[in-house]
Amino acid sequence: MKTTGIILAGGKSSRMGTNKALLDLNGRKVIEGIVEKLGDITDEVLLVTNTYADYEFLQVPMIGDHWREMGPLAGVEAGLTASKTEYNLIVACDMPFISVELGRYLLACLDESQAAVPQIDETSHPLFAAYRREVLAEVRKSLEKRELGMWRFLKKVEAKIITKDVLASLGLPNEEQYFFNMNNREHYQRAIHFINNNCGE
Repeated sequence: MKTTGIILAGGKSSRMGTNKALLDLNGRKVIEGIVEKLGDITDEVLLVTNTYADYEFLQVPMIGDHWREMGPLAGVEAGLTASKTEYNLIVACDMPFISVELGRYLLACLDESQAAVPQIDETSHPLFAAYRREVLAEVRKSLEKRELGMWRFLKKVEAKIITKDVLASLGLPNEEQYFFNMNNREHYQRAIHFINNNCGE
């Protein structure tokens, strides 16, 4: 089964004050590391962004939001629309430490579910999650109704919630950094700390 990795890079990075996807970590841009890891997980990688010029250096296919100013769900819609595969792994552009092993497991869960979403310590992570392309119709319905919450959408599809206990039982990683996303400067400093302590390897 062919798979696609979809990176969502449509946010404004207002809390960071600069484009967080282009920040430097360990000598390269955050988004470069995500592209590399998705290349190890999926057959194709594409980027959802409304600023193509910022990411031309990545040399990956890009698609813009069809539903402007409507948050991550609009990015999911654009990515799934552009995807040529049924199985897709969606990752936010500010998650530098995603796990290759976990990404592969989430995609495998799509054999029996329409979506697979980690939930660690009662916090769900719908932007490091796997989705069948068939959920696209439900995504569009939610956008049409202006129901933009990712969790609200997930309740409308057959989503498998992957808890910390499930990951532990399978011997899969669930360390904090795999679900870490950088929203502000403090988070960026924490990411640098992870790198300096060999936690981001």
